[in-house]
Amino acid sequence: MATDICVKIGRRIRVLRTERGWSQAMLADHADLTREHLSELENGNKEIGARTLERIAKALGLKLAQFFEGF
Repeated sequence: MATDICVKIGRRIRVLRTERGWSQAMLADHADLTREHLSELENGNKEIGARTLERIAKALGLKLAQFFEGF
């Protein structure tokens, strides 16, 4: 079951990814995730751990704190 925070984080990941013109597969590859797992995170269907979020932020060229700017 999606929680509000999971949905918000998932939307933020999707926005940052699409701003870069990346597919889910591209981001998943850079963050060492499966595309399916990334899709579940973007849709807010799975809770995201701090380390996974840090890997995604790093793959997007951001520090973790930058990920939450404008959140």
